[in-house]
Amino acid sequence: MHVVFLSEHFHKRPSGPRKACLELARAMEQQGHRVSLIGMAPRNEDEAWTGSGPACLRRYAWRWLPVRLGRPRFFARELARLHAQSPIDAVLAMGLEAGAAALRFRAQSGVPYVLNPRSYLGEAVGHPKFSLARRLTEQCNGFIALSPAACKAWFARLGSEVPGLARGIFNGCTPGRPSGPQSAHREPMILSVGMLRRTKGHHLVIRALAELKRQPWTLLIAGDGKERAHLERDITRLGLTSKVKLAGLVDRGELDALYGQADFFCLFPIYFEACGNAFLEAMAAGLPIVASQAGGVPEVLATEHGRGVRLVPLRGAADVDEDLVLPDLVAALADQLAIRRGTPPWTAQSIALTCRAETLTWQHAAQGYIEVLAQARLTSPQPLRISGPPRPPRYSL
Repeated sequence: MHVVFLSEHFHKRPSGPRKACLELARAMEQQGHRVSLIGMAPRNEDEAWTGSGPACLRRYAWRWLPVRLGRPRFFARELARLHAQSPIDAVLAMGLEAGAAALRFRAQSGVPYVLNPRSYLGEAVGHPKFSLARRLTEQCNGFIALSPAACKAWFARLGSEVPGLARGIFNGCTPGRPSGPQSAHREPMILSVGMLRRTKGHHLVIRALAELKRQPWTLLIAGDGKERAHLERDITRLGLTSKVKLAGLVDRGELDALYGQADFFCLFPIYFEACGNAFLEAMAAGLPIVASQAGGVPEVLATEHGRGVRLVPLRGAADVDEDLVLPDLVAALADQLAIRRGTPPWTAQSIALTCRAETLTWQHAAQGYIEVLAQARLTSPQPLRISGPPRPPRYSL
């Protein structure tokens, strides 16, 4: 089967969509399928990647058309070019604009598409993005969300039960704890990985750890974003400049080394986290994890008897009250900091985490995607049966 990934964000490095494309392509190729990629980028280039041919990245040049109108046409034109060279069996549309292009291409060629929106639908009813999401979901040949919880939440927002053409499939990971330099006398290191956005909850983790200032710990946050200046001010104001480091963007090798050095992992999203690649990687590294119960996080971190995982509820509020969340987070972090590397409890937790990670490999993910894509080739799109009015978003974005 020749599958084309249509991605809006592949050119961003590093990014979750890029990693998912690379790893899924590699796994699908190993299972005997052909994978191509078409994406948008600041400039035209054909990038080497793990698929059957170069990733075709093209600059959006139709400036006279609004992006929401021009991108689908632009993408569809590139799909038609590739289809003429090597017939496409199915398109995996990663994002709503990619989905609009795949729908347009299907009208021209008959090639089915599977929609993977990659996120939660937080826009209000009547918003153009909400309307587009509904139309694409109604007309797709298959639907994949990044977790069962994300799949259920997507259709709940549209006022529908989850249909048979839809599945929640986790991203994958590569089990095995990376090696890193260790010191018997250093303070326990807490690692957090994620873009510096308010919704990732880094500010709450820093505020919580400020209450534990006298305990031995260091926090390293890998990632960058527009929230960096605010976090730097919080770190200075709370007197944590010697204990908290913002490492910025790090490459794959550096990140693996950080997972190998760390003692714990903490990330506290306060929006509907569909899956979370960083949680998968931390679990594969055997790191005890403190997280919120946002979206699909509890499903991703469903270890045997909950070993190695501490989840703090968001209280189900539509708008998260940071001060209400903070005391629970402080308690959870304090419990985690009491664990020491090498003790039996840590070993038992590490085993539970890595065992869970072994069920969530990229090969497992690719097999699920192939099943949906193969089914999409055999099915005509079925209009979505709306069983009720669209529901309001559960988390504010």
